[in-house]
Amino acid sequence: MGSHPGTAGTAGTVRCRHRVALVGLAALASVAALAGCSGSDDGSADSTLTEAIVVTVASSSDSVAPATAVPAVPAVPAVTETPAVTVPIDAPAMLQQAIDAAAGGYHFRTVVALEGAEVLVAEGDRVGDGTRLTIWTSGTSLSYVISPAGSWVVPDGGEWEALDSAPATTDPLIALRTPSAVSGTSTDGVAATLVATVAATALGVPSDGPADVQVLVNGPTLQEVRYQAVLDGRTADVTTVFSTIVDATPVTPPI
Repeated sequence: MGSHPGTAGTAGTVRCRHRVALVGLAALASVAALAGCSGSDDGSADSTLTEAIVVTVASSSDSVAPATAVPAVPAVPAVTETPAVTVPIDAPAMLQQAIDAAAGGYHFRTVVALEGAEVLVAEGDRVGDGTRLTIWTSGTSLSYVISPAGSWVVPDGGEWEALDSAPATTDPLIALRTPSAVSGTSTDGVAATLVATVAATALGVPSDGPADVQVLVNGPTLQEVRYQAVLDGRTADVTTVFSTIVDATPVTPPI
């Protein structure tokens, strides 16, 4: 296992005995320190002075041809954009339908970015009540196997080790199962953009207030979950994309 393409940072020492901060939800608090302040030297651009060159073309005849009138080009009328027409939807029902359809399992890829800089990537499969995943951050990786029977972790280049304490939740949909409010829009009644209001703490965000989560669905298919959080004055964007399970075999202990 190595560095994941797109993640930045320097290699560090990985400790195995800790709680899992997974799927960008509980991971937000731990990655806040990963993004350093970057700066650039001010520079002034060189200016180039361009001289106009006048070209004189000699006439082949002393007579001057009469000027030809250029036909007028009719003005193009301004285009007025027609706003998209939306149709009524039952947003809470659509959200519940998508979550229920994913209950059997799914593949997920989560990216956490701080002020536009990618600092963490988590990818894996949720199979039944178990999860396999790998987290890439700070130039290294951690892989997890999590099941009701126990949880195990292996650092990049290391060996599997059982966790002493139960990990944090590995299901990024738990917070969406009990929203306080759900709204949404759709142009065809099938594909929709939903907004679910949940407790920020359910997302692993250190805040007592609510958080709005944007959920993209296409009929009963859950496609994407996205939300923002402010950590130490910086904005973190968390995006999880869902797809078909890659490894559908049962999640079993690695040792």
